[in-house]
Amino acid sequence: MNRRRLKTLTPALLLLVSLGLLSASAWSRGESPSGAAALETAGLAGRLINGLASRVEGVWRGYFGLVGLQTENERLRQTLERQSSLIIQLAEERAANERLRRLLEFRKSSPRRWRAAKVVAWDPSPWFRSVIIDVGAADGLLDDSAVVSDRGVVGRVVETAPHFAKVLLLTDASSGIDAFVQRTRLNGLLSGRGRDAMSLDYVRKADDVRPGDLVVTSGLDGVFPPGLALGSVALVDKNSLGLFIEAQVRPMVDLGALEEVLVLLDREPPLDWLALGSDLRRLFEKKQH
Repeated sequence: MNRRRLKTLTPALLLLVSLGLLSASAWSRGESPSGAAALETAGLAGRLINGLASRVEGVWRGYFGLVGLQTENERLRQTLERQSSLIIQLAEERAANERLRRLLEFRKSSPRRWRAAKVVAWDPSPWFRSVIIDVGAADGLLDDSAVVSDRGVVGRVVETAPHFAKVLLLTDASSGIDAFVQRTRLNGLLSGRGRDAMSLDYVRKADDVRPGDLVVTSGLDGVFPPGLALGSVALVDKNSLGLFIEAQVRPMVDLGALEEVLVLLDREPPLDWLALGSDLRRLFEKKQH
């Protein structure tokens, strides 16, 4: 029974009961006590029926109100989900814009030619540390091209295809980069140790190396420009066997969160030590004369 039918039947029922009771009262012409009783009964019946109708109507109002509230809650929930998704999307776009802004500032500050690239895949092999980027030989990339981020060195190109290239990360066990300790200018070879570990090799025990020292590229290998950040010294052990210390280095770049990188398009040839020695000898001989 719906609300409209209830409101229609209630007065009709009340009218029938009242008419019947009043007719009985009129028939008795008020001479019998039953007429007053009938009138009293009609009044009580009317009050009862009105009260019942109001209560049923209130129940129906509550029911329809509850249905409407559930519908409104569902609409608000969907609106909240859309807004939450939009907030996440805007946060991702802002983070990407900030990374690209820092890369652009680095590229502007360097006199070399750099090409931006995006990391599209990781090498699934547990023995190698490498990523694939979305630029390749058709974009001017060469083997051994330096790859960096705004925070420092990422690695070098080891294989190119027309539109993609593989980058060997500096933490790979086969990676080796000629490096300096920035504070003391001590020279060493930064070797990858897998995962996020590296070591600075061929540093003597008498040399001054401390935890927190910044390790940078020397530029002597002809792959990386000098002065690029490689990592910071995390641990120095001078009690190791042999002539050299054991210096563990933590990479400056978070290699597990790489998304955009820069690739060096032009590079200087490796330093020719024989030619340098000949030039120095001629310069020395010239001063002697």
